Amino acid sequence: MLPKLPLDDRTYESILFEARQGIQRRLPEWTDENAHDPGMTMLELFAWISEMQQFYLSRVPDRNRRKFLELLGESPRQATASAALASFGGIGRTVLLPQGTKLLAEDQTFETAAPTTLRPLAVDRIVTRTEREASDRTASNTQGDVAFYAFGADARAGSRLYVSFDREPPVGEPIELTILLAEDGGHGSLDAWQAMPLTAALAAMPADAGEPHVPPSIVPSARIAWKGYAQDEQTDASGWLPLETVGDETLHLSFSGRVTLKLNAPLRPVLVHPANDRPRWWICCVLEEEGYEEPPRIDRILLHTALVVQRDTLSETIDCDVPEEGEVSLSANTFLSRYGLLRVQVREPDGRWREWREVPDIGAAGPDDRVYAVRMPQEGGAQIVFGDGAHGIRPPGGPGAVRRIHADKTFADKRFIGRSNGLPMQRFNVYDLACRRREHFLLQVGMPGERPGEWLWEDWLPVENFDRSGPLDRHYMFDPDTCEIRFGNDERGAIPPACDEANLCLVVCVLGGGERGNIKPGLLSGWVSEEQRAYGVSVTNAGYGYGGAESESVSDCIARLQQRWLEPYRAVTDEDYAALAKATPGLRVARVHVIAGYAPGRSDPVPHAVTVVAMPFSRQPTPKPSKGFLQTVARHLDDRRLIGTEVHVIAPEYIRVTVHAVIVVEPQFAHETRRIAAVLNELLSPSGSLKSAAGWPFGRPVYRGDVFAALSRIGGVAYVQELWLDGEGRYAAKSQGGDVLLPPNGLVYSGEHRIELLSRTQL
Repeated sequence: MLPKLPLDDRTYESILFEARQGIQRRLPEWTDENAHDPGMTMLELFAWISEMQQFYLSRVPDRNRRKFLELLGESPRQATASAALASFGGIGRTVLLPQGTKLLAEDQTFETAAPTTLRPLAVDRIVTRTEREASDRTASNTQGDVAFYAFGADARAGSRLYVSFDREPPVGEPIELTILLAEDGGHGSLDAWQAMPLTAALAAMPADAGEPHVPPSIVPSARIAWKGYAQDEQTDASGWLPLETVGDETLHLSFSGRVTLKLNAPLRPVLVHPANDRPRWWICCVLEEEGYEEPPRIDRILLHTALVVQRDTLSETIDCDVPEEGEVSLSANTFLSRYGLLRVQVREPDGRWREWREVPDIGAAGPDDRVYAVRMPQEGGAQIVFGDGAHGIRPPGGPGAVRRIHADKTFADKRFIGRSNGLPMQRFNVYDLACRRREHFLLQVGMPGERPGEWLWEDWLPVENFDRSGPLDRHYMFDPDTCEIRFGNDERGAIPPACDEANLCLVVCVLGGGERGNIKPGLLSGWVSEEQRAYGVSVTNAGYGYGGAESESVSDCIARLQQRWLEPYRAVTDEDYAALAKATPGLRVARVHVIAGYAPGRSDPVPHAVTVVAMPFSRQPTPKPSKGFLQTVARHLDDRRLIGTEVHVIAPEYIRVTVHAVIVVEPQFAHETRRIAAVLNELLSPSGSLKSAAGWPFGRPVYRGDVFAALSRIGGVAYVQELWLDGEGRYAAKSQGGDVLLPPNGLVYSGEHRIELLSRTQL
């Protein structure tokens, strides 16, 4: 008996029954449904064919499904490593942390994504000042549990955010402030750190943290300027002078991110109210041009932060360019180059790599010696020096001519995973190396050189399968789940040459990845290196780790692609324009309305024009988009519109609607005017409420019948005795029946409703 498979549980009988049920609906003139009818025979035949097709489709193995995915240019995603924001404290002297500095979160290893410089400087006080008030926000920033407005709840031009330091910052050195906005701040970061990758943070993240990220093109809604109270060298007077903004990942405090400032003149101590106890070294952020859809609320302002990725690099390679002339001295500044083991290889004309030998003194080498010397600077990784032709051979010049291979000291005995016997379909198991991605597990295959002790190495590349590999392709398969390595059979993939010694060597090995790396705040607390632990610097993570995910199954990949298939990429219909505008990267678009055949400022219909009305998320009663907001949406749609389509993005036109009503209620409800006004506020809302997220429809008139029905449904209301509406705003009008008419891009919001309640006993 053939096994039942779960793809489709319909049987022959159920398929035939569904077909017979459709006869009366599609062909009512077909009245003979007996077995002798030729039509019934055809239905039975097609029902049998459908059942057989379902059975064969259910038997398609994952290997075939992967091939189908390859035809679409897709494959299941590999495991990704999480990222977190590390914050350093207790800095007594300047410390240079190389890229790949290893930190501990319980038993998980995290590494810094870029070199980091820690200077003895700390945030002392934080003050916000508007036209109405000045407030000291230091306690909120220190505890990190109460967010505060950077420029007040209204974010008016001229408002300021002051930050002081505990000592004078050095001139010419960058000051990096990491500003974390609250969850509903800016354009809506889901997590205090999760919004940082909108700009340079995610663009700089390594490939193992996710797919390549392209920062969205966003026009800031407002404009800020950074200043410092410094001494003007030309006039020898002190005042608020502009600071050089080296980088601004926050896009003028629209997102969480890092702001890098540079002092061109020394700061001078000054008193800033209400921090009047002593003069301090202050910088300030001035809101020069207002326009935030949602005023920025700051959760924390931090110094000395770094992006860290959950991974443990046991071996890495760095390909170095060699100048055609002059001394050859190659430097690197990574964690393994400073604290790990070093091997040096030089590229041969045939593409192979020859391993050179380290000597203590390059001056004692002969003219034919393939050697190098190592220098260890006080700060930085190992520096390798080659000969000049008289003392040691000079390596050939060119890009990527020299390769540095750095390995962790604990990984020295694990680099060589075995030797090839020259037979096809060789397999090797590496059980104790939990690599989660194929590109983090790179091999070299070696063979002895001409001289005793010399080796020549060839790079081999990982592939998902050998289907496209030829007999000369140096490919291998690595399964991250089983940690098994497989080689080809000399028809599909080359065979590694046989050797009496271990000639399979790992040159890149990176561990880590998965959901477990999404750590909680405060879990990052230790250093791996004893040398770095001696600095006395503390470390923690200010927020959650994010982005870690397990490898994707074939079924999950197919489901993801099916969902993506439903998402529009090109704007053709009105629904496409609405979906694309609402999904504008970097913006929180609350509502979208599409008006086809309409162009602003033109009275006649324009067939090739499309106008999109965009409303941002905001806690204001009438959310108004800025010019930058509308330009960002317009750019996003312009890249996806059809040729010849004229796209306009405009703001909603708000109409204030006030309800005047005399309502007869039951005696016990005679004083509940606020409850009835709350119902009207919810009904006449542009952004909806907790009960109804839709809000009032764009351009729909406010009919007296709508308001009458809403009031009549309120508990305790007997009937509505009198009702009339008032509408205020541009393009607002009233019909003869007393309804408020709206323009096509119009939205309503509630005015001060005038409600008079009469008890039934008073009538």
